[in-house]
Amino acid sequence: MKILVSGAAGRMGREVLRAINEAEDMELVGGADPMANGEDAGILAGSNRWGVRVHSGVEEAILECHPDVMVDFSVPSCVMANIRTALHNGVSPVVGTTGLNVQDLQEVDRLAKDSGVGAFIAPNFAIGAVLMMEFAAKAAMYLPDAEIIEFHHEKKLDAPSGTAVLTAQKNRGGEKAIARTEPLRRL
Repeated sequence: MKILVSGAAGRMGREVLRAINEAEDMELVGGADPMANGEDAGILAGSNRWGVRVHSGVEEAILECHPDVMVDFSVPSCVMANIRTALHNGVSPVVGTTGLNVQDLQEVDRLAKDSGVGAFIAPNFAIGAVLMMEFAAKAAMYLPDAEIIEFHHEKKLDAPSGTAVLTAQKNRGGEKAIARTEPLRRL
């Protein structure tokens, strides 16, 4: 499976670059990130040269690299354009970027169906976070109100996070759920 990583210069993007490079059943064919245009993905990931170029944008990378899948850990302001570009070009997006709203998700669903290309969107790929969201949905049946308080570093781009928002949305059994972010306090 040929993989393109969008948001390759970010913290999660670099982790994904390393994971794909180490996977036996995947081939890293390119990256996309305007902050790292022209760089080698291996150097960006803190390794040796891999001979895999990072492009300025998703469309350029798709047209040159011909990936099967685009893993997107970019930023909320460009994730929908990246998804549209991927689906338009027959590339399956796997999206960890948060900040998509209900209308965005509906559009992705429609575009994926229209193109016949699968799309996967998850605000958090960690097993613990997925279990926590499921447990919260179960607890909501017995606890009508919930408040989700999360702590993040001061550079966190989305607050509240996609994980907190989805956890609140899963509180369908309860009457209301509030998600908010507090700054991380050092002890």
